[in-house]
Amino acid sequence: MEKINKVLLMQPNYSVFGKRIWNMVPYSLGLLNASVKKRFESDIFDPNFGNVDDSTIIQTLKDIHPDVVGVSSVSTDYYQETEYIVKLIRETLPYAKIILGGVIPTVSLKMAMQDKNVDYWVIGEGDHRFLSLLEELNEGKEVQTEGVAYYKDGIEKMNHFQKEERLIQDLNSIPFPDYGSLDIIKYGNQKIKYTAQLIAKQYPFIVASTSRGCPFNCTFCSGWTVSGKRVRMRSAENVLKEIDELYNKGFREIIFLDDHFLFDRERAKKIMEGLIERNYDLTWKCVNVNISNLDDEILELMKKSGSYQITVSIESGNEKVLKEMIKKPFIDLEKAPKILSKAKEMGFELFCNFVIGYPDETWEQIRETFRYAESLNIDYADFHIATPLPGTELMKMCMDKGLINEETQRSGFCLPIISTKEFTSQELRILRVYEWDRINFSSYERKKNVARMEGITLEELEQWRKNTRRKLGVKSV
Repeated sequence: MEKINKVLLMQPNYSVFGKRIWNMVPYSLGLLNASVKKRFESDIFDPNFGNVDDSTIIQTLKDIHPDVVGVSSVSTDYYQETEYIVKLIRETLPYAKIILGGVIPTVSLKMAMQDKNVDYWVIGEGDHRFLSLLEELNEGKEVQTEGVAYYKDGIEKMNHFQKEERLIQDLNSIPFPDYGSLDIIKYGNQKIKYTAQLIAKQYPFIVASTSRGCPFNCTFCSGWTVSGKRVRMRSAENVLKEIDELYNKGFREIIFLDDHFLFDRERAKKIMEGLIERNYDLTWKCVNVNISNLDDEILELMKKSGSYQITVSIESGNEKVLKEMIKKPFIDLEKAPKILSKAKEMGFELFCNFVIGYPDETWEQIRETFRYAESLNIDYADFHIATPLPGTELMKMCMDKGLINEETQRSGFCLPIISTKEFTSQELRILRVYEWDRINFSSYERKKNVARMEGITLEELEQWRKNTRRKLGVKSV
């Protein structure tokens, strides 16, 4: 191809087929842009923000006229939306190179490569790989970058060596996100609804991540296929430097996207102690923390440093399900209520995630999870139905048991599809919705509290409940 003059990074409009919009800054694109700008003219275009229509997308693509378009995919739930935006780009810019990265090609490359409008697929971490691929294309070299798949003369070529040692080990070497021409303060002042973990207490807010990887083997989760099984962490000094920059830009809350912010206890303490020393008027939280990392000392530091909300994933109220089906044996079901009660006494908002409907789970074990969730001193319990996602042990288990086949896999990205002798997928959907409603909205005070945390009015909450009951959780917002 000719020399690369412009690179455009973008994501789909996730609402194009009726799903909700995620009006939050595109963090992964910011990281990618920071790397690309070292060598090429680049910018970010986000059709998701503000629900940009097709005609505006087309005109923007024509105005920018990039040589390469990098498309990010955040979840297999949005395969159809990703395919749609790629087709729109191809029709508008027939000679541009389209590169798809993120979750979809990483966890489901075979399915991703069915879209012939894409020229290259980047598997795993794209911070270095994407730039390396661009340099090879710019110099007219044969593609050798590992972690890249493509077609040559109609034959699949896959240089995807997603081994632990091939992942980026020094996260401090990755530059802080560069959002180009995006107005990130405008993003930060958006009032998101219905997703409390992403709703800020103070505005403007921004998202960040201080670690990558997950050492656990939860059967339903494909997270490790994207970021590896070893937790890699930025240093406390590096994290605090970014916090200083974000604060000086005007942000007053940071939402950390890590699953394992507290994994290295001493590092976490240094970050929190650094925040206490700075005495910023800054609040923060994580979208999820491991409850086994919480104790009195950590809770005290979290509170003093500006944290106000804790989300934990206990997953099941049954010991056998936790250890043998989910493979999360480190959750102590007896100890968890005490930790959560302590956090509640300290004034934290508390959320818990649970998953039901594993292939070997009994109806009584499922009921036990709801009883356990109801017994906890928390603000909100979220219940999910086990869904076999690509790359997960649950997917393999369901395939081996004949519960799903290749034709039903893709439909399972959004809807529960597992039915066994103990339950049907429809029974799970009904049970989940009505127990969710009963447990979380059992009093006026609970309803008022949930509405506040979800950023909605009581009237909106009642409509949310009604829609969820009638649609069984599908497109209920």
